[in-house]
Amino acid sequence: MKRLLYIFVFLSLSAIFSVASAHFGAKYEPPDGQLYHGVGWNYRESVRLYSEMFPDDHHPLILQVNTALPGIRDMNVERVIAGLTNPIFHPDSQYIEYSLHFTRDGVHMLDSVFALTDELDNYIDTLEIAFNRVDRPFFLRIGFEFNGNWNPYHPFIYPLAFRKLVEELRDRGIDNFATVWCYEPDAGSDFADSNRAGWKWYPGDDVVDWFGIDPFDVAGFDPDLPDSISRGDLRNITKKGKTELFLSFARERRKPVFLNELSAVRLDITPDEEDADSVDGIRDWESFFVPFFEFLDNHPEIKGLNYIDIDWTQIDQYRELGWRDARLEINSYIRNRWVAALVDDSYINAGYDISQHASVPNEVKTIPDEFDISVYPNPFNSIFTVSYNLNGRASMDLKLYSIGGIEVWSSSGKMQNAGQYQVTIDCSGLASGVYLLRLETANATSMQKVALIR
Repeated sequence: MKRLLYIFVFLSLSAIFSVASAHFGAKYEPPDGQLYHGVGWNYRESVRLYSEMFPDDHHPLILQVNTALPGIRDMNVERVIAGLTNPIFHPDSQYIEYSLHFTRDGVHMLDSVFALTDELDNYIDTLEIAFNRVDRPFFLRIGFEFNGNWNPYHPFIYPLAFRKLVEELRDRGIDNFATVWCYEPDAGSDFADSNRAGWKWYPGDDVVDWFGIDPFDVAGFDPDLPDSISRGDLRNITKKGKTELFLSFARERRKPVFLNELSAVRLDITPDEEDADSVDGIRDWESFFVPFFEFLDNHPEIKGLNYIDIDWTQIDQYRELGWRDARLEINSYIRNRWVAALVDDSYINAGYDISQHASVPNEVKTIPDEFDISVYPNPFNSIFTVSYNLNGRASMDLKLYSIGGIEVWSSSGKMQNAGQYQVTIDCSGLASGVYLLRLETANATSMQKVALIR
């Protein structure tokens, strides 16, 4: 019950932190308001067919490669180098998202073996040699969707494997990668759980550069869908609610988000010869892609996407799941709308140098103690006061929100004396309850709870 309460409070707060812009200074993070355009997988020439939809100067920037440690054929230097270079058809202007499982057969996960023994450590040597030889930036997505039962990693162990790999590579001087910690909303919502043993799934801020999420189903992102559903005395979190919860966690940890695997798997896109009047294309565009782009607009923390342009019915395991044909190029209406959307300046395509964002600035993330912020009395019965000291260095904006994320009051600071500011907030017209006070300078924020008790 405590966890359910935490989930719904967390979801209600997400609106507070959703802003029109977001930049966290992560490694290889693009400028505010822009996204990397990428393409996922490569099945039956799907990457080539997808890329050919676009003008030459708007081919995707990111190309996804999936592999495993040690894998069926045993990972070796040549195959790692091939994965990081061979898919690139625009030399020096495209980059790889290198997705790495800890497994030999794709069924039995070896995160515990990797984390707790030295049995697989020789493959770290393999990666070190290959990454050094390639010497170009790339994204390293470790473990695919970490807590899905289709990738049966071990809670509390998977984070140790993730951390070990990153720390070992860094200790050997490998610094040309940014890590991605990836989730899929069909999995549980326990990604942020922790106890005395540590994080259940999260490897830690110091080894995670980006968050990732794989939205295959419109139910996971449609803004018009609820985050939870009441069933009797219980409230169950929806797939869309899991997505929102994960994105809230990303904002809390100040991590940009990559949509590592995106595909309209439920649509069964109709080919042109069966859709001469575009009725099916228009329907499918409005049912999947319109809410998707609205979802992107609502979440500026999303900084990249890989579309998987595959007919899923050609792969037995996905056809059995009910996945359909998600190829965009087969329907002119959908293809033209998608291309028009992604040639916009907000999407970054082949030819862009992500290495210019390799250094991570030492940003102030929370308001320093030297601002001497004080909130009193708390709890209060109608009025409370906020005082702080700017010492002439900056301005401070204050906003008060309900627990549901509705702004109920805002003001800029008022001078008291010699740099000391004091603001009195009258809440006599508000109902009793917990409110959230947000204090914000040019480059830092702080959030405090205040309680109104009549």
